[in-house]
Amino acid sequence: MALYLVERDLGTVSPDQLRLDQRAVASACSQVNGLGRRVRYINSAVVPTDGRALDLFGAQSAETVKEVHGLAQVAYARIVEILDLTPGFLQPTTSRSRHSPKKGVDDTMADSAAPELARWLADGQRFFGLCLELLEKSNRSQMKAQTLEAENEILREEVARLRHRVDLLQTERADMVAAFNDLAGHVTQVVDHILQKSEDGENGEGTGLRPAD
Repeated sequence: MALYLVERDLGTVSPDQLRLDQRAVASACSQVNGLGRRVRYINSAVVPTDGRALDLFGAQSAETVKEVHGLAQVAYARIVEILDLTPGFLQPTTSRSRHSPKKGVDDTMADSAAPELARWLADGQRFFGLCLELLEKSNRSQMKAQTLEAENEILREEVARLRHRVDLLQTERADMVAAFNDLAGHVTQVVDHILQKSEDGENGEGTGLRPAD
């Protein structure tokens, strides 16, 4: 038989439900074996920090393992075939053989392991809660950053518009200064001309000269 690893999500599964799921899978294995298809539920492992269960099966095919979980009505994330690379030189005292005698359905998970498993699952759920909280904070920060970026873009456009307006006003001011200088120069010339004529008239009266007939 080939070996298959079944990955299951335990994020919302209580320890009691996990025990029930294990018994349901073990019972489904017996039903499938009774139909002439070979399958064996070897063992289970739990990764509390990830909230996952990893179940090891020996079976004729992945379809047989899928059939077992369908009968047991136990959800899974994926089923993958694996290779057993356990060194043959290991002694039973350092490695438990996967060919050890099969336990009964009610012994799929020792009662003494339940408190420890419950603690692992609780720690895993707290870890997931922290991850979700951090993800939510990250999303809020990202949304806030996007809002600030949009506001900055509006401010940059407003600054560019104001700079353009200032350039126009400076150009108009330069034109007005130039026009004022031209006007002032013209007025100065006219005043100088008037003063000159006035001085010429006064000089003519002082000498008694009259204009020729």
